[in-house]
Amino acid sequence: MPFAALLLAPLSADAQPFERVATDVGNTGLSVTNAGTLGRPGVANDPSGLPSFEYPLNSGIEHLFEAGLWVGARRPDGVVSVRTGAVTSSGGYSPGAPGFEFAQEATFQRRSSLQTSPFFSPLATSQQDFITAYSDTLALLPGTNTPLPDVQNQLGLSVQQTSYAWSFPFTEYFVIVEYEITNVSGGPLTDIWVGLWDDLVVRNVVTTTEGGGAFFNKGARGILGYPDYEGGTGALTNANPDSQYVSYAFNAGGQEESLNTYGSIAFLGAEWSDPGSAGRPAAQRFFHPNVAQQYRDLGLPEPRLNPRFWLFGGNDPDPALARPADDLERYQRMQQPYPNPAAFASDAAYENARDAFYGGGQGIGRLQTDGTIGAGNWIGLTSVGPFAALASGESVTVTFALVAALKPEQFQTVPVGREADTPEARTNLRTNVFWAQETYAGEDANYNGALDPGEDINGNGVLDRYLIPEPPSSPQLRVELEQGKAILYWTEFAEQSVDPVTGRVDFEGYRVYRSDPGDDRAGNILGDAGLIAQYDNPGNEVGFNNGLDAIRLDTPVTFEGDPNEYRYRFEAAGLLDGWQYAFAVTAFDEGDTASGLLPLESSKTTNAVRVFPGTEAGTGNKPGVFPNPYRVQAAWDGPLSTQRKLYFYNLPERAQIRVYSLAGEIVAEMDHDAQTATGDIRWFDDFSTDDRVVAGGVHAWDILSDNSLRISSGLYLFSVQDLDSGETETGKFVILR
Repeated sequence: MPFAALLLAPLSADAQPFERVATDVGNTGLSVTNAGTLGRPGVANDPSGLPSFEYPLNSGIEHLFEAGLWVGARRPDGVVSVRTGAVTSSGGYSPGAPGFEFAQEATFQRRSSLQTSPFFSPLATSQQDFITAYSDTLALLPGTNTPLPDVQNQLGLSVQQTSYAWSFPFTEYFVIVEYEITNVSGGPLTDIWVGLWDDLVVRNVVTTTEGGGAFFNKGARGILGYPDYEGGTGALTNANPDSQYVSYAFNAGGQEESLNTYGSIAFLGAEWSDPGSAGRPAAQRFFHPNVAQQYRDLGLPEPRLNPRFWLFGGNDPDPALARPADDLERYQRMQQPYPNPAAFASDAAYENARDAFYGGGQGIGRLQTDGTIGAGNWIGLTSVGPFAALASGESVTVTFALVAALKPEQFQTVPVGREADTPEARTNLRTNVFWAQETYAGEDANYNGALDPGEDINGNGVLDRYLIPEPPSSPQLRVELEQGKAILYWTEFAEQSVDPVTGRVDFEGYRVYRSDPGDDRAGNILGDAGLIAQYDNPGNEVGFNNGLDAIRLDTPVTFEGDPNEYRYRFEAAGLLDGWQYAFAVTAFDEGDTASGLLPLESSKTTNAVRVFPGTEAGTGNKPGVFPNPYRVQAAWDGPLSTQRKLYFYNLPERAQIRVYSLAGEIVAEMDHDAQTATGDIRWFDDFSTDDRVVAGGVHAWDILSDNSLRISSGLYLFSVQDLDSGETETGKFVILR
């Protein structure tokens, strides 16, 4: 079939709809789609939906507006084209809009290595695999009459996108995204570049009050490991940023209540089907600057990486920093670094110009008009290439990681800004990127793409990526509330876990974590949770050697509607009514003293439960309100009028609650059911999670009328009618503003 005819082939009968899903097994929530985009552009306007690139999970701290795959190449007819999954756009993905040039071929397939997951599969790579496919070969969006943009410049690409996420403590701050790009055009493509376009924006979407341009223009960007195009960049270590190819972003001006974090895109590596040439056999080759010398020895262009940036507004006195207007400019951006070394007479002059733009490794931030340092809405592009050629039917697989990091503790009290971006501030970012690299590398200890002597850990004769030691599986956790107490029950499933690297059952014990009250709005309430108990196997050199008998039940406990058998029980007392607590139970292993591997522990995020203690339902005690008087703002309130709460307590199992003005007018009316009392006001959406348990005898109110109006200061009356007995109790409370 001729090239043009193939590109304009009609829609298949089984066309698939657009789909967006998000990771949630670790501490990073990343949205991925089956149309070549990452993120959820509407997250700033709707924080209660899927995350975009959120870390820590459920913190409201987002790091991405949108990202998208770019592929640039030269077609057999000589046309240079760049196919884009996303471009600079105020609204993000829009079906059929210019720049959104991939069309979905499949909805998401889900796989998990967790045996407790409904998506468990022995074929799974991670605890949460999302697999989908899309292409640039259609004329219309699947299932619609909407034309796809720029069909005349299609390259003939089919893309399988796979994302991987894990919940281990050393993997929970990144998601790996792998793009297998296949040439289906019928002819060879040459000079191929692959990139990830991004609009990284670091803001807390729950606590900020800024919108529009003011929300987006507080960012600054930086890079780790800027390539010098002189070959390998040194050993792969978390202390060597020259071995890490990372484009990062941070909040450089937003003053909302938040944690100081980084969001980044890291290039991990690529696998290329080299078609070969005279004197060079066809081969599958690892593609990374670390192996640049191998490519020079073969007479091939060496692997390069180009981080590029421009402002969202698009105009800049330097044309190389203006928004690329067409495919030729996009292709040039993918190929050429900024500044371009070819434009300078000496290496020293080039390095001076480079450092002037990148701030000496402290983040870019050059304003659009006057060249001074400042923040802005910076667009990024992380591109790798050139892949010399790609024959029809052959593929190149390019892998990136989206990595987040908390700045170290001393930088949590430093005002946001470029001055807070230092090598010390980037310590955790470098470490997190290193673990993303290690996870991708698997058995490839020296990162050269070959299975060298001593690297075949599992002895199968194949270089296995994503082969990492694993802690035991997380136990299933259930929490029941009593007055001032949380009763934790968990399963024994973790005790049969087999480490995939050593092949041993190496379970050692359990750890119980709890957060302290007063940090309800903190972005890292679970991360800050402290260890309150540990029980582990006796008779070895690991842990406390206190055994498991103190918490193990003689007979397993079951609950109606819950299929799990709970073998362990732990009681946490002294809890304060109305405050939010986070509980988690982890399992940890013995480690390996021979290899120096410390004990590995499952993630606190996997089974974490938020609890809100309070009175039990149906005690017969007189209902009341706390805090009373209520003062705006109470310690647990958010900055917005819709993020406040007070509690009614001592409620019956089922009740109708009414709030009255002194004139007898009904201000608000609420229905209470102890069996479903999980909180239905915005506060819980913004500052808690769906995995929460609320005491049956309390009910939270957002201090808004039934018409969603703010309640003014004054004395109010309330009534609580027991819907089972018909009896009514009354009371009063005060609001002070």
